[in-house]
Amino acid sequence: MPKKIKVALVGIGNSASILVQGLAYYPKKGEAPGLWHPNLGGQSVGSIEVVEAFDVNPAKVGHDLGEAIFAKPNTVQKYVKVGKLGVTVRKGTLLDPLPKDVAEMISAKEGKGENVSKVLKSSGVDVVLNLIPSGLNKTSKAYADAALQAGCSFINCTPSPIARDSTIAAAFSKKGLLVVGDDLMSQFGGTAFHRGILEFMESRGIRSVKSYQLDVGGGAETLNTVDEHNKMVKREIKTSAIASEVPYNMEIVTGTTEYVDYMENNRTSYYWILGEGFLGAPIQMDIYLRTSDGPNAANILFDVVRAVQASREKKRYGAPNEICGYGFKKPPENLRLDKAYQKFAEAYLKTKSA
Repeated sequence: MPKKIKVALVGIGNSASILVQGLAYYPKKGEAPGLWHPNLGGQSVGSIEVVEAFDVNPAKVGHDLGEAIFAKPNTVQKYVKVGKLGVTVRKGTLLDPLPKDVAEMISAKEGKGENVSKVLKSSGVDVVLNLIPSGLNKTSKAYADAALQAGCSFINCTPSPIARDSTIAAAFSKKGLLVVGDDLMSQFGGTAFHRGILEFMESRGIRSVKSYQLDVGGGAETLNTVDEHNKMVKREIKTSAIASEVPYNMEIVTGTTEYVDYMENNRTSYYWILGEGFLGAPIQMDIYLRTSDGPNAANILFDVVRAVQASREKKRYGAPNEICGYGFKKPPENLRLDKAYQKFAEAYLKTKSA
């Protein structure tokens, strides 16, 4: 029987809630609809076990994880009944000021929480999953340092420059650990969908000329991204990821434009794409895509956690781009979407096609 992959969740938001609900559902249902890769690197989803959790929201700290995943400001749907899990959410670290609107929502104070590295080591954590809001660079770096000190691999789902920092990657590699990221790319979210459309156009001989993607959504992460600094960081990352799909320069504008509270964990992405076909004949598309952020992240999170553990067992450390390029918008080296999946599949899946 494969060894359990012990995971610590940092940031008990909507994505963490869906991940925990998925862990309560799929191991009992087997290959139920919606699970992209039931087996990856010799591990089923049931191999993942959450043993520690950290957050700075007083409404979650001190509560059982099974309760905290539904505490405000989380807005995800309750897909699965989750009882008490026996994991108490610990007080986390916050070393950056939160954007004003987010700070008012959760009333968190800056400062250090519990001794993170000590907790991780005593619980035998294998992988730390960083799911805190965008823009908290010092905080993300502090959690990465704690993971390194405790001998844990680190998955950075935020835009903070962690995995793409060669010094950090080298430090993890030296200790026989992995650090992967940065900025989680959803399974079928705005960036992945946009990249897929451009790749398909290119494969059919259509030259992409201009494109924009505008996102409107609810939830605390969208509210956080509306902050002007965070918005520009996310725009640069999303734009560079999308641009990697074509071998020439094109005009691309992308980013979150508005927060709508009653949309909760849902998002609508609007796309306009201009291409040129035979004799430069124009081809234009107007598309909108409606998705839910948490469920869109869960399959990727399941895959990356298992791939990180499998890579460590293969003694491939540091920031392997077959994982970073597959699951993140800003990996150390940008790859086209199809190439990234091919490399990931060759390394961790039984079959080599999607």
